[in-house]
Amino acid sequence: MKKIDKYIFYQFLGTFAFTLIIILLISVVFDVSEKIDDFYRREAPLDAIIRDYYLNFVIHYGLLFSALFTFIAVIISTSKLANNTEVIAILNCGLSLKRLLYPYFLGALVIAITSFFLNNWVLPTTNQNRLDFEQEYIRLKKNERYKNIHRQISKDHYIYLESYNTGKQKGFRFSSEEFTNDQLISKYKADFITWDTLEQKWLAESYNFRLLEEQGEKVERGSSQLKDFGFKPEELVYQKNISNLMTLPELHQFIVKEKKRGAENLHFYYLDLYQRYATPFTTFILTLIGFSLAIHKKRGGIGLNLVYGFILTTLFILFQKVSITFTTNSDFSPLFSIWLPNIVFGIFAYYLFRKANR
Repeated sequence: MKKIDKYIFYQFLGTFAFTLIIILLISVVFDVSEKIDDFYRREAPLDAIIRDYYLNFVIHYGLLFSALFTFIAVIISTSKLANNTEVIAILNCGLSLKRLLYPYFLGALVIAITSFFLNNWVLPTTNQNRLDFEQEYIRLKKNERYKNIHRQISKDHYIYLESYNTGKQKGFRFSSEEFTNDQLISKYKADFITWDTLEQKWLAESYNFRLLEEQGEKVERGSSQLKDFGFKPEELVYQKNISNLMTLPELHQFIVKEKKRGAENLHFYYLDLYQRYATPFTTFILTLIGFSLAIHKKRGGIGLNLVYGFILTTLFILFQKVSITFTTNSDFSPLFSIWLPNIVFGIFAYYLFRKANR
């Protein structure tokens, strides 16, 4: 790596780190002012506020907006080079604009790889810690009731609940059916089932069990029984943000498992899965756009470039949200909806670079 590459590389990453720290500090200050009453009222310990909430808060939002921080860092560092006429001096030394991109893409690669690793193997744990803290000290757990729940537990095992209360972890009018070669071999019914957190099993009340064999039918009745039905409470209802608590391998396994069970709303999980792979490429696209916007000195300097950058990032985020919303309300492919903004803005980034290179 040449001296000029090192100079631009470290300036870019230094600006990224500075931008990241300043914006996150401002975010923390605003969040503290909003939640300080909750902390005081619930008597949250100071060490828990810092360790369990704000440390994980910073990691969560730092990774969530890492591509945006990269974009801002590219615009600021490149605008400084352009305004100080350093770009002209570098180009006069024989370096092409394309070659000048090398340290920027190297920096973007470092950010993208780091973010990808943290997003998929570290963030799920920090999200769980942050949500546990919020549940205990910020918002009370809600009791939600779901009706007519059908689930396929395994290839030949199906369950049904007339209703289920998430707060009490209690279901009403439960039935479990198992088949062999499309023939019913057993049926378990209970008026109520309640999750026993200690035993990690379901407590069935007023149950009736029928076992169908070649020799005849066996029936068992009782007032209560602890039983493992092959599923846990969190598997009964759709949880929109549950994928945020999974590592990448866990998310892959979860989707496969849910498909076998015939679960609905899988497109939410696919959106999260594909988003994890698409985000690193977003970092490179925004790096190229920021570089192309700021590489030439113009009236207005950094301020004008940041305004252009803000408009473009707003359009990118809006495009992304519209694409995702369209997918959640239709049969539109989650894979295509996640990659469409990258494809469109990737073409736009290439156009801007070609224009800047003339």
